[in-house]
Amino acid sequence: MMLRALYLIILVLGVSTPVQADCTAANETEPCIASEQWQFSLAMGAGYRSNPLHGGHNIPLWLMPDLSYYGEHWFFDNATFGYSWELRPDLQLSLVSRFNEEQGYFRRRSPVNLFESQFISDMGVAGPVQKVATKQELSISQADKRPLALDGGLQLNWFLPGLHLKLNWWHDISQQYDGQHLRMAASTGWHSRIGEWQLGAALAWKDQHLMHTYYGLNAQEGDGLEYRAEASWQPEISLQWQYPLTERWQLLSLWRYRWLNADVAIPAEPGRMQSPLLQESAVKSWFVGFSYRFL
Repeated sequence: MMLRALYLIILVLGVSTPVQADCTAANETEPCIASEQWQFSLAMGAGYRSNPLHGGHNIPLWLMPDLSYYGEHWFFDNATFGYSWELRPDLQLSLVSRFNEEQGYFRRRSPVNLFESQFISDMGVAGPVQKVATKQELSISQADKRPLALDGGLQLNWFLPGLHLKLNWWHDISQQYDGQHLRMAASTGWHSRIGEWQLGAALAWKDQHLMHTYYGLNAQEGDGLEYRAEASWQPEISLQWQYPLTERWQLLSLWRYRWLNADVAIPAEPGRMQSPLLQESAVKSWFVGFSYRFL
């Protein structure tokens, strides 16, 4: 309750310096964003985000919107709403809010599936999908509904020469899973004769409350056994390629691979296993197509 109250107070009263919007040497790996202007692009092509759950359907990626607005302090960036402080020219702190993404695996039409901003494919260096061996398999059609949660938290961006570092702390302000999670990410970009490239790596930590709400099983779902999910470390890698054709059109390719590590345990019994909800231990995303910038 105190965390939610503090978040709302800062959101209402926060006053500071503008969001970094200029192209500087410290921001070579990130695209420049014009202040006080809406930016809207639409990617069209073929791709999907895999669903690791039993009975789950892959999320098709045919049309992907990219929508953002950066004002003097407030910003909206692909479903993330926030308020930023410039601590120094290469360091920014933001108060941010967005829907938690976990429900998107359980409901194909969940609003969290509208924006897809980072990816990795099933034909990359990580190899084939690892299949999970568990004592029980449970389809999402047999599981109880998982909630749509609203997260709030802090974001720290550090722009180094040739490198962008980002740290996020999120907390459930909607009281759906009453937990928190962290994400540390690094990305670097470079130019070549065949286009622009961006390579990224990230590591997320999700606490036991979050993991159990979405990947644990109660006694009714588990045929009399309760499967308690544990906290999880989830690494990921990503690669993006862009090739401009005109001022507004460009070729686009995106790729992401994320390891889930959704372990559960049965109280009073030794050992751990992956959640019976999972048929795969990773989530893969890829997309190849065109992007058109409207604004």
